[in-house]
Amino acid sequence: MAPSLRTPWLRRRRQWDARAALPGDLVYAALGDSAAQGIGARHLETSYVGRLADRLERHSGRSVRVVNLSRYGARVDDAIERQLPAALALERVDVMTVAIGANDMRAADHEGFLACFDALLAQLPAHAIVADLPCFHFGEREFDAWRTSQAMADRVRAAGLAFAPLHRVTELRRGWGSFPEFTWDQFHPSDLGYRVWESAFAGAVTRRARVLRAS
Repeated sequence: MAPSLRTPWLRRRRQWDARAALPGDLVYAALGDSAAQGIGARHLETSYVGRLADRLERHSGRSVRVVNLSRYGARVDDAIERQLPAALALERVDVMTVAIGANDMRAADHEGFLACFDALLAQLPAHAIVADLPCFHFGEREFDAWRTSQAMADRVRAAGLAFAPLHRVTELRRGWGSFPEFTWDQFHPSDLGYRVWESAFAGAVTRRARVLRAS
């Protein structure tokens, strides 16, 4: 079969499926879009989900099974209708990260998006760690992402869930010097970029790992 733009996603999807088949003391479920798939990373381990799994192992002292339920191009409604039900169908989930909504900004309906996001938050487990949107660096799409991220942060905190400040950490990297943090398409993060994404979740994941270590 000839390569296409879908080839990296199909290959990465198979890699995550193989990773989910490996056993672990803890179960980490990741919800999201192509960034959660790690498109642009050279290896699973250098994606932000891979890095967070490693962090979870180090701080909990336990092995981790990663079930990556994210989908390329996914929007919030996909997380509600497909990803979250698949996560809740697992025997258990000890850690869950959620980073989705960037694809919804292609045709921003601010109020409609937030209503959908509220519906997602209402169904998440109490230990879920939820991010806002990444920085788009410039233009109208970034303005939409900025104001939407502020509203998302307020809603995550009001729901009593752990918040991952993705927009803030990626906005701090704005400028010409951030080019190496993106892959060839200048949209998906590179290995360096996914290290930045990991930093948004790092504190909350470490705290969750310590709780699990003590349990």
